[in-house]
Order: sequence, then structure tokens, then C-alpha cells
Amino acid sequence: MLLFRGFRGKKSSRLTKAVIIIISVTFVGGLAYTGTVFMRRPSAGELGIIASVNGKKIGWELVERKFKDALLAEYENTGRVLPETRGPIRASVVDQIINSVLISEAVKKEKIQVPAKQVEDEFKRHKDAFPSEEAFRNALKENNLTVSDVKKQIRDSLAVQALFALVKSKASVSEDAVKQAYTQETGRPAEGKDFEDKRAGIESRLRATAEQEALVTWLDGLRKDAKIEIYDPEIRAVKKLQEKAYDEAIAEYGEAIKKEPDNAYLYVGLAQAHLGKKDLAGATQALEKARDLYPEEPYIRLLLGTVYRDAGARDKARQEFKTASEHGGLDILLHIRLQSLFKSMGLDDDARAEQAKVAEIRDLLERRNKAMNAPVGAGTGSQGNQGSNAPAEKNAAGSGQAEAKK
Repeated sequence: MLLFRGFRGKKSSRLTKAVIIIISVTFVGGLAYTGTVFMRRPSAGELGIIASVNGKKIGWELVERKFKDALLAEYENTGRVLPETRGPIRASVVDQIINSVLISEAVKKEKIQVPAKQVEDEFKRHKDAFPSEEAFRNALKENNLTVSDVKKQIRDSLAVQALFALVKSKASVSEDAVKQAYTQETGRPAEGKDFEDKRAGIESRLRATAEQEALVTWLDGLRKDAKIEIYDPEIRAVKKLQEKAYDEAIAEYGEAIKKEPDNAYLYVGLAQAHLGKKDLAGATQALEKARDLYPEEPYIRLLLGTVYRDAGARDKARQEFKTASEHGGLDILLHIRLQSLFKSMGLDDDARAEQAKVAEIRDLLERRNKAMNAPVGAGTGSQGNQGSNAPAEKNAAGSGQAEAKK
């Protein structure tokens, strides 16, 4: 099973360009998410094809399902889904699907076979991790899977592992590289007992890095040789935005908005492109439209308030920040940011109000954690547990951070 987690549209390392795959079968459960997911379905006149890879079509339903999973994972990891990250998350999902198609093609090309016994052993290991047969069957049902589905996913994952192992086996670490690394780390010549003691550890670290770089280079080569076409204008817009081709990004967002004029997040992306050009007027207009479409989303209010502030519209900025606070629920980081913004504007009373909210939320969360961790029978019955979860529900649904609204 492919599990997309924590995409933020950042290029913090070369490894993010490689496929991000959890090479194990994982049943997604216990996710503390109560927000509502709204997905636009393609009209009868649309094909619903997002991209194609070497002639293989990537459909709308697959992308939106994985996009939803990614949003849930982002919310699970961070407690919020920022409006400006939604487009990059969706683009990352498409990239992951493209990578998966290319890797599957490579598995077939290399004629990698996985022994049936290895599949059965791995299946048994996963099944035995459940407390009972019933729990295992329930997990299958909740994830709309059959035993055959799981075994196929295991077989596919093991084949990918074998392919990756083949690619990584071609990586090597020279003696000179080990010596150079030792000298850089210690400032001493690579000789003597200390060098011999540290040699294996240094070589192991360098090999791990070389293997990851080999995977990245290999996948880059697959993508370079493949025929990849992107039909979705939002994905193209995100790519142009990441390339800092702001005018092209604006044009692509315009095409996306023609298809989905009520999608507030497209206007957020459009605003980001205008901000890249230092066009505050264009960014303001786009964010005002986003706010009007989704007035209860506090982070859109935060973005608009920040643009108002930078444009010198102090009163408008204050109002947007205050409204963001009203819709912010228990999002403590939001209130901390608002406190800092109010303080930077010299609005000390508003800053103190946010500081008080932060303190109140911290106290509430501490009390909730104590209640949840209290021994059974210490006043934490099922009704008490429901009460302890209420703040989380308010934060997820009330603040609008986790909503995958389209």
C-alpha cells in the first residue's frame, strides 16, 4: 500500500525528488480527523484525466483519493493544513503516482519475481500483528480490501524492494572518500588507530548516502526518459510557481479557476504567484476572493491580513487577524502567530488577548492529556473520554484547518 504522508511542497533535500513509498502493508486506522472532505467531481464534459505517463492515464479519482489521504496525513502530523500548502501537496501526490507508474514499469522490465513463500511469510507477519482474526478482518473491511488485495500489495512492495536493492547495489564508496570524510570530521590525517576504529562507521554512512543518491539519479533518469504529460492546470500552476515562473503560474491558475471558480484554494495559489512578483494589489484581490468563498478558514484570513499589513492597510489587517482568531479554535500555533503579528503592529491589547488564548489552550490541552493518560477507573469512563476529545474535534472541524474543501 502506498501511504503519502506529510507533503509540504518543499524541496528540502534531493531525496524528496525520489519516490516516497512505505515498503510495507499498512492499515490506516485511528486517524484523529473529524473534518469534512469535499471533492469536486468532474462534469460530464470532462475526461477526468489528470496526467499520463508513457501513455498510461492517471485518473481524477485516483489522484483525489490519494490527495485526501495526504491531507489527512498532513493534519495528523501537524494539526492543520495550510491553504498555501494544498496545491503543492496535490502536485506531490501526482508526482508520487507518476513515480509509482515508472517504478512498476521498471519492475516488469527487470523481470523481478517474488517467491510465493516470501509473500505468504510477509502476509502472516502483518496478520499476526493484529490482536485477533476479527480485528484483522475488520481492518480489511474498513480499508475496502480483500486478502487477495493485501497479498498483491505485499508482492508489489517486495518487488519494489528488490528493484531498489538492485539499484543501490551499484553504489560504491572509495577509500579516498572515507579518508577525506575522516579528515573533514576530525581535522586529522586518515591514519592510525582512531581512523581504523572509525573507518567502518564512516564507510557505512557514506554508503547509505551513496545508495540514496543512486536511487534519486535512477529515478531522475526514468522521468527524463518517460513521456509525462500534465493535463490539470492547477498542477501545472504549482510547478510554474515552484520554478518561480510567476507569469506562467498566474496564467495556469487562471485556467484552473475557469474550471473551478468556487475553489477558494486556487485563489490562494494565485495570490502566491502575485506575491512572487511583489504584486500586492493582485495578491490582495485574489485573497479577498478566497476569503469571500471560504470566510471561516482562519489561515486565509491570516494571509489576507498579512497582505493588508504589508500594503499599509492597518485597520483591515487588524480586522482579518481578529476574525482569524475567532475561527481559530484550539489551533495554538495560529494564536501564537497572531500574537506576534499584533505585537509587531503595536496592537498590545490584541496581542495580550491572543496570549491569554494561548495560555488557556495550553491549560486545556494539559488537562485533557492528563485525563487521557489517567489509570482506568480514575474518572475516565467512556463518557469522560468523549469529553476529552471534544477540543480536538472543535479544532479539526470548527477551525476549518483539516477540511479538504474544493
